[in-house]
Amino acid sequence: MRTVLDFSVIIPAKNEERCISACLQSIFSNSYPKDRYEVIVVDNGSDDRTVSLAESNGAQVVRIPQVTIAALRNHGARFAQGRVLVFIDADCTVAEDWLEQASRYLERKDIALFGSPPGIPENSTWVQRTWFLVRGKRDADVRYVTWLESMNMFIPHHLFLKVGGFNEDLITCEDVDISYRLFEHGKIISDINIKAVHHGEARTLKEFFKKERWRGKSNYNGSMAHGIKLRELPSLILPLYYLMMPLLAVTLWTIGWGWYLFLLSGLLWQLPICLLVILKLRSSISIADIGRLWLLYNVYYSSRSLAIFKR
Repeated sequence: MRTVLDFSVIIPAKNEERCISACLQSIFSNSYPKDRYEVIVVDNGSDDRTVSLAESNGAQVVRIPQVTIAALRNHGARFAQGRVLVFIDADCTVAEDWLEQASRYLERKDIALFGSPPGIPENSTWVQRTWFLVRGKRDADVRYVTWLESMNMFIPHHLFLKVGGFNEDLITCEDVDISYRLFEHGKIISDINIKAVHHGEARTLKEFFKKERWRGKSNYNGSMAHGIKLRELPSLILPLYYLMMPLLAVTLWTIGWGWYLFLLSGLLWQLPICLLVILKLRSSISIADIGRLWLLYNVYYSSRSLAIFKR
């Protein structure tokens, strides 16, 4: 009779030879008993050494080429034997006590999803450090949230099956979508003690723009799939607002309504971003942080508004 494992760690990968070894070595270096978890790498048709490196580092490798990342994760789950499915990306590493910290939630029947936002590497750039002010959950070590990123996500196996896994029609935003569906079955907990580091976060403004434009591709499709939630309205409305206000300002100027209306439109355009900066940095007096975050929010909503047209 096959022993039921505590955790099945599932890693989607395609051409990840530069980082897959570091990821797997950090997982297999965990203090948690090796006979209580498994690691499954799901390869999406790599043409580099990803598969051979994964196998040499002790992972089980399964293959399914040319599918969405949601389909990769679902495919890995079909081979999983763990009570909890753990989803992490190939460009992440984890702390030595990662699974030990996560094991505290194994017997919690009231929890549908747990994990934490991955941290940033020690040699991070100002872009990574500043954006982590938005991504990170800083007000408490453990807190209830409405969604978690799939780069460090723990889902009870039976609930994963109950909600039907990830939505394979979504190119991106599949983590938000499954989080909202799991939220109907229990609590979602972010615990910063379950530590992972994401080494692939955008390091420059150019990379940040490209990544966020890609991440926004399924923003509206995801909302339609799980049903629009009140708490996600800002992420749906603000990209449209950011796109339309400059067009309104230019239109008013063109038809001769005066510079003051043009200026007012510009101020209204930036008002939501200024409010977001204030909310995120209400305990900070750093002018540098304020300026950097204001800039990143503008790049973020520029990319997300353009993602509306990128399918």
